[in-house]
Amino acid sequence: MNKTIQINQLLMEREDCLVDVFDLERQINTILGEPYPLAPPVDLPSLQKRKKPKRKAAKKKAALLRVRKLDPETEAAYRIEYQQNEKSCIEIHTDSRPLALLLNTKLPTLTIQRIETVQATDNGEWTVVEVLFQLEAEETAGVSES
Repeated sequence: MNKTIQINQLLMEREDCLVDVFDLERQINTILGEPYPLAPPVDLPSLQKRKKPKRKAAKKKAALLRVRKLDPETEAAYRIEYQQNEKSCIEIHTDSRPLALLLNTKLPTLTIQRIETVQATDNGEWTVVEVLFQLEAEETAGVSES
């Protein structure tokens, strides 16, 4: 049987019982000819005051690092330098979303060293326009090499 139906049946029984108590109290008053000072039952659960549980403060999330959009006039791509399993890698990306995701996800075998915006030169090389992220010296000290 559905829990809602069970609860509704019990609530209806409760209401019937309360109506019966009310009728009994009216009969007592009719017999006496005046209102009888009936004290309400002390331990009725519906009369008890309950403290609402306090909400626990939500844990503060670490601030997300963002990778800004490229300036189309001066920047052509992002260059990311990272170390994965003691191997240094450099990649060129045109979309910032995977870089931001990678920057905000701690991976045990991958450490981002640097993210910068670059512009292509005439001879096929890349010129740094701006450094967006640089791994600090104290952060690299915490990186252990296996």
